[in-house]
Amino acid sequence: MEIRSNGTRIHVEQRGSGELALVFLHYYGGSSRTWDGVASELAGRYRIVAIDHRGWGHSEAPADGYRIADLAADAEGVIDELGLQRYVLVGHSMGGKVAQLIASRRPGGLEGLVLVAPSPPSPMHLSDEQRATLTGAYQSRESVEFVIDHVLTAKPLDAACRERVIEDSLRAAPQAKAAWPNIAMREDITAAVASIDAPTVVISGELDQVDRVATLQAELMPRIPHARMHILPGIGHLSPLEAPAEVAQLIARFVTAVEDKSAVCSAPEQVPAAFDAALNAGDLDVLLGMFSSKATMRMTGGETIREDPAGLRSGLAQLLQLRPRIHNEIRRVIKSGDIALVLLDWSLSVTLPDGHEQEQRGTATQVMEKGRDGGWRLLISNPLGLN
Repeated sequence: MEIRSNGTRIHVEQRGSGELALVFLHYYGGSSRTWDGVASELAGRYRIVAIDHRGWGHSEAPADGYRIADLAADAEGVIDELGLQRYVLVGHSMGGKVAQLIASRRPGGLEGLVLVAPSPPSPMHLSDEQRATLTGAYQSRESVEFVIDHVLTAKPLDAACRERVIEDSLRAAPQAKAAWPNIAMREDITAAVASIDAPTVVISGELDQVDRVATLQAELMPRIPHARMHILPGIGHLSPLEAPAEVAQLIARFVTAVEDKSAVCSAPEQVPAAFDAALNAGDLDVLLGMFSSKATMRMTGGETIREDPAGLRSGLAQLLQLRPRIHNEIRRVIKSGDIALVLLDWSLSVTLPDGHEQEQRGTATQVMEKGRDGGWRLLISNPLGLN
C-alpha cells in the first residue's frame, strides 16, 4: 500500500494481525523485502508493517530530504496514518539509526526498540576514498556483488535472496544512494539518543564488518545503558537475510518479555532471582542484560572487570562452560532514589573439567541502579563482599 507521509509517497508492506505491531525499517541498500524472512516467522503472532525508506524500494524519491530526521518523520507519519496504538520499532543498520531518533522522542504507543546491526548514533568517520567507494557501491551489478561477498555478509545467501539484494540495491534513486554516506552517516544524534527509555535490545553479527560489535559497545551501548546485546555467531551485517529465523526468534523473545513485563526487573529485589535463572539456564545474553553497560564485577577468582562489556561477556562465558548452579538469598536492601545497595548470601556449584563438583559460598555486596526504562541492573557486583 501507499501512504502519503511527510509530503512523500511511502510504500508499506503489511501482513499478519494482532494488537501489537512490529514496524520494520531497512538498511542502506535494502527495502521492505529485506525483512521477508524474518516477517514470515512472526506474522502469525503480530501485525507486520515494513516500510520502504524514501528513495528505496517502491517509495517516492524526492530530490532532497534524506537526513535521519526526514526518514524518521516519514516512518512516524506511516505509524500515525495506520493508527498504531502499540508497536515495537525494528531498525536495521541505517534503519537502526532512524529508529533510535524516533525512540528518543518517546512517542506514545512505542513499547520496545530492536536495533539490528544498527548504525551508531555518533558520526561514522571515513576517509574521502572510503566515502567515495561507499557512494559507488550500488552503481552496478558487479559492485553490488562485490560488496555482498566482501563486506556485507559472512554467510552465503541463497540464490533468490542474493538476487533480491542486488535488485534492491540497484533500484534505489541516486540521491538516496548518495545521501547516506555523505549526509546521514555523518549526523550526530548522540544527544537525542540519551533520552531513549523504551526497553531495547541490540542484535549484532559476530563478524559484522560494517557496524562491528566493538563499535556498538563503544558508541551505542553506553548511550542506552539499559539496552541488552545479543551476538549472533558467524553472522555478518545482513543478519535479517543471513539468519532470519534466529533474528525472528530473538525479536519474538524480546517482545514476549516486553508484553509480560519481564523485560526488566522493576525492583532491586527481583535482580538476584533473575540472575539465578539466567545463569542456571546458561543464557549468556539474558545474564549480561542483568548488568549496566558501565558495570564493574569482581569475579569469584578475584579478577575485577571494570566497565568492559567484552571482558564481562568473556568472563561469564567461561563460567557458563562449567555448568554452574547458583542460588542467591537477599539479606538486606537499602534503596535511595535510583541506587540500591544489596547484601546477599550466595552458593555456587560448578562441574570441573575432571568431572568433580566444586561448591563455593560467600556474602556479596552489590550496587544496583535504575535505568531510564525503569529496570534495575547491577552496577557493581562484588561476590567476595568486603573480604
